[in-house]
Amino acid sequence: MKINQYFLLVLGVIMLCSACEIEDADWTYSTDNTVSDFGFEDVYNLSNGEAQSHNELRSCGAVRIDTTANTYFPVTLTFDFGTGTTCVDGRTRAGQLTAVYTDRWSAPGMTCTVTSNNYKVSNHGVTGTQVITNKGLVNGSLTFESVITNGVVTLPNGSTITRTATKNWAWIAGAATPLDISDDVYQLTGTASGTTRNGNAYTANITTPLVKANNCAWVQEGRIEVTPAGGGTTRAIDYGNGACDATAEVSYGRWSTTIALN
Repeated sequence: MKINQYFLLVLGVIMLCSACEIEDADWTYSTDNTVSDFGFEDVYNLSNGEAQSHNELRSCGAVRIDTTANTYFPVTLTFDFGTGTTCVDGRTRAGQLTAVYTDRWSAPGMTCTVTSNNYKVSNHGVTGTQVITNKGLVNGSLTFESVITNGVVTLPNGSTITRTATKNWAWIAGAATPLDISDDVYQLTGTASGTTRNGNAYTANITTPLVKANNCAWVQEGRIEVTPAGGGTTRAIDYGNGACDATAEVSYGRWSTTIALN
């Protein structure tokens, strides 16, 4: 039986494209960026809440305060969660975080440098250095810049995700009631880069500002675009339109799925 050469050519193209789609259908770019956001935003939120003397919202570990002789600043706070403590937000934390503040959280120019010692949240290890700087009023909102270097998130199975990021947290609601952080709302912008659990490099860019309220454990609005290194297909992570839920929609090309944020 003679097979049409044109048919073979078309079949070969279809198989090649299918193989490309299968190779491209790698959800770890979006899921691992989301996991990294979760870990380091937890560290930011903990530092923020403690700085305002409100440790009931997230912190549930022992807090030690150390200052230099005869001065109030710099001040060092050590959050110790021991071998594991379930906090009021339902997340279990373990290990230690150390935060060094150069001034009051609300003071323009303040820096807070946070490092970790075997710190875990929801059984995800978080290591690296996060430097938070009070940038003063930006477009009418008190804004904090967060710079993450040498970041690593270790998954429960031992796989690791690397992280470098620069983000700005604009305090868009709740600033008028500093003694009540439960009504605080932040808007996040910025970029990140790193490698997935499979060792694949990528960059991430917040294309629509994220919205995160303290009275919700999850990002509620906004969009992030994640692009594999070398020009791969961009993944879009959509956090919805304000509902407080632990899901996000990920799409690229004709592929789409819902991922869990917890």
